[in-house]
Amino acid sequence: MNKKTIISMVLGCMSLLTASAQNGWFVEAGGGVQTIFSSDAGKLHFGKRLTPSYHVGVGKWITPAYALRLQIGGYALNGMSTSEGLYLRDPQTDGSIYGPHDPVIDNVTVRPDGTYRHYLRYVNAHADFMVSLSRLLFRSEGRFDVLPAVGLGYARTFAYRGTADANSLTANFSIAAKYSVLKCMDVNLEIASALMPDHFDGRITGRKYEPTLGATLGLTYRFNASKPCAKKQRCHKLRREAVVDTVYVKERIVERPVFKDRIVEKPVAKKQEAFRLASVSFACASAKPEKKQDIVFENIVEYLKQNPSARIRLDGYADKATGKARTNLMLSIRRTDSVRNILIERYGIAPSRIEAQGIGSNAQPYEDNDLNRVVIVTALPE
Repeated sequence: MNKKTIISMVLGCMSLLTASAQNGWFVEAGGGVQTIFSSDAGKLHFGKRLTPSYHVGVGKWITPAYALRLQIGGYALNGMSTSEGLYLRDPQTDGSIYGPHDPVIDNVTVRPDGTYRHYLRYVNAHADFMVSLSRLLFRSEGRFDVLPAVGLGYARTFAYRGTADANSLTANFSIAAKYSVLKCMDVNLEIASALMPDHFDGRITGRKYEPTLGATLGLTYRFNASKPCAKKQRCHKLRREAVVDTVYVKERIVERPVFKDRIVEKPVAKKQEAFRLASVSFACASAKPEKKQDIVFENIVEYLKQNPSARIRLDGYADKATGKARTNLMLSIRRTDSVRNILIERYGIAPSRIEAQGIGSNAQPYEDNDLNRVVIVTALPE
């Protein structure tokens, strides 16, 4: 692989990372241990096979659930060799690329059984596709998350104690467990593996690949906070294909397209003056009500039991500081759906007594931005 190809790969990875908006960026760094499962590596004591490993990386969340990352890592690996096989040589020294004599044997101690250690120094740069399982499966962002990743990369082995320079294409796999210790910083435990070609350690034995396995502990700093670290973290924007204004009329759902960022509320016929009955709060970007709000739902149900002819209206909102207007509209509709389903399925309220509409972020009932992640329940007395 020539230098132009390597530079093109790096520039291609950078162009992918910079293709979208400027929020969602993160940087990471970590260190740990690793080992290689090369031919005859098992003849070396496992403790001596463990070597240091370091990595740094930069990435961007292109959606709440998917990210692209460019990571550079490596340092050292210990393998074992015997006199069986072909070995990489320096063509500038003897004019050949492969040969039966291993230059490493002239720089290390050979054991009585004929084996000797290969000392490798290398670096591996790879572009990865990452997934947030909590955001993908549960549509929420908590303190804990699991992040699998897969990617392709380039590894460079450096001449060291007889080992020749070598270039390799790699396949990289990892899974990381992260825990948010601050609004913009995570602690990560990452298990990673790279599939190296047979010649990576300087010895050709006929194997298709030689895998590495490592574990690192590191930190990730996220730049997508709306304010500095001590402030509340900005939520990721949600993406939706279609935008509809959903109004529940008895047990029938009426959907009509919304072509502007203005919400036309459904007129409500009322004989007595309506009043605000309760409010249900939500976390950032979440359509699931926050915990410890059972008393709110019980008060709503109690009012409906005491007033059999009364109905309620659910008005869903999203905070204006995060997300686009249409994205927030869809989020507010999902929030009213969630509250409506809880009242019907958990508490047995008749669907005909509940109206619901999403207002999004076009209107903000509260001055405090975070309080606008809410569904306001309005009583409609008869």
